[in-house]
Amino acid sequence: MVKLFVVGYPLDIQDSELIEMFSIQGLVHSIELITDKFTHKHKGFGFIEMVDEAGAERAIEALNGKVIKGRKITVKKADEDRAEKPRTFKSNRFQSEEGSSAQRSEEQSFKSKRPRKLVSDK
Repeated sequence: MVKLFVVGYPLDIQDSELIEMFSIQGLVHSIELITDKFTHKHKGFGFIEMVDEAGAERAIEALNGKVIKGRKITVKKADEDRAEKPRTFKSNRFQSEEGSSAQRSEEQSFKSKRPRKLVSDK
């Protein structure tokens, strides 16, 4: 089984329409279109599982970049080994180490400020 990632399809498309498009290229095992958990509307991407490698390759070649109802869809193989490749996160550059750098920055900003000009009531 080969899992394909499909993105960019029209939000008003039915599951059966996508199955019909992909079944021309090969046998479709399952389809999972991602929806919003509150509104239950499509988010515009999903996964289609094809039975064989050849059918998946034909589907990628035929449907990748195709325009459906004014929207260009992208079809590619899903990243199956995503769990093995952990996401990398940048460290938070605003995070202070026990407040020491925050205190230093406050002192620096205080020293760099000019005193206010006093206004007299004449």
